[in-house]
Amino acid sequence: MTERMGLAAVGRQNGQRAALARRAELRPAARRLAAVAVGFAGGWAVLYGALMPFGLGFVLGFAEDCFAPCAAGAALGVLLHGFGALSLRSVCMLCALGAAVAARWMGARTLTPAALAGCGTLVGVALCFAFGGGGAELALYSAADALLAAAMGFCLRQFAPEKPGAGMLLVGAAAAAALGSVQLWQLLPGVIACAALELYLCSKGQAKAALAACAVLGAALCAADPALSFAASGLACATAAAAVLAPGRRMETVAAYAGGCVTGALCVQPPGSAFQYLLNVCIGITAVAAMPAAWLVPEPEEKPQAGQAQPQQYSAAATRLEQVSQSLASLAETVNDVYETLPHRREDFHWVIDNTHDTLCFNCGRRDTCWKQEYAATLEGMEALRPLLESSGGLETAQLPGQLSRCIHPAALCAAANRSFALYRSRKEARLHAEAMRTALTEQYSAVAEALGVLGEQLGRPGDPEPYKSGRVADFFAQLGTPPQECAVTLDDLGRTHAAVTLPRTRFSAQELAALAGEVGRICRRTLEVPQVLSCKGMTTLLFSEKPVLRAVFGMAGAAARGSISGDAVQQFCSPAAAQMILCDGMGTGRPAAVDGNLAAELTARLLKAGFTAELAARLVNVALALKSEDESGATLDLISVDLYTGTARLFKAGAAPGFLVHGGRVRAVGDTSLPVGILGGVNGQSRVVHLTVGDYAVLVSDGLLVDGPGWVAKQLELSAAAGEAPEKIAKTLVETARVRAQKTGRPDDITAAVLRLEKCV
Repeated sequence: MTERMGLAAVGRQNGQRAALARRAELRPAARRLAAVAVGFAGGWAVLYGALMPFGLGFVLGFAEDCFAPCAAGAALGVLLHGFGALSLRSVCMLCALGAAVAARWMGARTLTPAALAGCGTLVGVALCFAFGGGGAELALYSAADALLAAAMGFCLRQFAPEKPGAGMLLVGAAAAAALGSVQLWQLLPGVIACAALELYLCSKGQAKAALAACAVLGAALCAADPALSFAASGLACATAAAAVLAPGRRMETVAAYAGGCVTGALCVQPPGSAFQYLLNVCIGITAVAAMPAAWLVPEPEEKPQAGQAQPQQYSAAATRLEQVSQSLASLAETVNDVYETLPHRREDFHWVIDNTHDTLCFNCGRRDTCWKQEYAATLEGMEALRPLLESSGGLETAQLPGQLSRCIHPAALCAAANRSFALYRSRKEARLHAEAMRTALTEQYSAVAEALGVLGEQLGRPGDPEPYKSGRVADFFAQLGTPPQECAVTLDDLGRTHAAVTLPRTRFSAQELAALAGEVGRICRRTLEVPQVLSCKGMTTLLFSEKPVLRAVFGMAGAAARGSISGDAVQQFCSPAAAQMILCDGMGTGRPAAVDGNLAAELTARLLKAGFTAELAARLVNVALALKSEDESGATLDLISVDLYTGTARLFKAGAAPGFLVHGGRVRAVGDTSLPVGILGGVNGQSRVVHLTVGDYAVLVSDGLLVDGPGWVAKQLELSAAAGEAPEKIAKTLVETARVRAQKTGRPDDITAAVLRLEKCV
């Protein structure tokens, strides 16, 4: 039984997959057929007896796979509307449709080239006919058609016609205008269709959509045939009654709509025409009433679209991160408070004296003589042991001071003093180590807590979502065969576009990423950078960011003090929104300094790429260096982060040598004296914010380059900036000149220069 049920379930899944595959195959054909029908309605529709903008507007605004079928339908509608007779207006419109299609076929992906081709051809042909005796009205009407068509094309590019919104309303207006100009005996197809659609929306509970459709479709009916103005008024009354009184309740909605139609019949002039109006309205109401009940189930007016960012989820995640941040911060504070509250052992050298007395003198027969009768001399002799023990770590009999020469157990006294001092020193070292570990632990908790708080704040304000673009991007990836798990296109506080697409684990080549950036940018109507790829637990996330205004050009050069190993380390890279440059100088020279410098630079770069601020990164690097080994470790931290959209530069220095900024051809040094990271429990760093622009330089140097002071560096930078030299060349010039100066002074040190120049992004 279980096996048969499993086979049946597999069979159902295979059948569902086959049905979905057939639907996917038929969908493109259905879209094109729908485009032909909409184009035909747009070509047929005439507003106020003279204007025909719908057909050309749809060709300008429809998607790449639909504009050509739409143009064919529009051309057919223009031809059939005149029953095969070509007027000058029809000829102008047909030429405009052909020009618009040709422009889009030739690769015009934006609205402007296609609009210039189509609308320009329409006005140009009309002017030719007007100068040839066609009349000035032809040129004026054609110019009006061109303006309206361009506006419709712009609207359709912003709002897809297949999704609820302004685009769908434009398609409905074209259909209403086309049907409004048709009359079959006593039947008015435009009135029937509008009544059925409005009642359908009211029955579904979509009151706002029904009112919007009523306003747009009513205006289209009046523009197609002014004699239908009474019908538009009656339908408006009926829709308002149904939407306000009984939205989403089938029978009550039909009753309210019918009552509104009867009230609207009072607007009919002459009164005898009311019977024709009521006949067509009743046909529309009957069509909706005959629909299956499942078709009229109420649903929310606004459904979450595929890939739309959910503010609730963002808020929940931000709240969770904030709670974790507060918990970690509270944990660090609790550990510090408990440490301060507990009693601490204040052991000094007197503990060594007491322990020696307890282990040796307490059972000695001369205890009363030494520690009572001659207490002052004995204590003075014990105090004299301190420098001997601290200098050599051990005591011999010959080193006993004169006050202790009367001791009858000199060898035992030396052994007891040595053991007591060794125990005292080990306990002191253990206490210092434990305190250092506690400080490092609480510092790390505090830094991570602050970082989580920053990330939670960023997640709590993800930006303004753009659901239409999110849906189009999701559809694009679905067409590629990789439907996204999540897709969100947002605008940040500065109006910059960002897109995040989460897919099943997928590998992309550099060419594929560049192509994806181009296609997603075309959909979002922005120029996007090559996406950042994040992979984790079977998922791949592509982070698209708008292409910045500026770009950074890096250069660096270095020279070791001795040999080939330098204690200086440089990291230069660009994150999605900023250019980062890091210079770390390990304490001393040679291999140990190189380990500290490279460790600090590598950790700082990783933390910056992960979204940490410079201050938080410095705190975590400080902990890592402090706990790296038993030997003292330290490194200077010098970094600059430049926002490539605004040019705002943030500098952070901890123990680093002064840096240099070249702005407008003028050089100035930045940075004051501070301690390196890894020395103290906290970080004594300095932050500064400056503004840079195109052509400016930022230069970070190690202290070995400033052996003769910063004066010559500033002059050299002014000359190099005036000549427009590349950053790589400037760095080499500075290092070579500093090496020559260091050889003259006889004070060799590692020399490094890192240079960044801002250029306009093309």
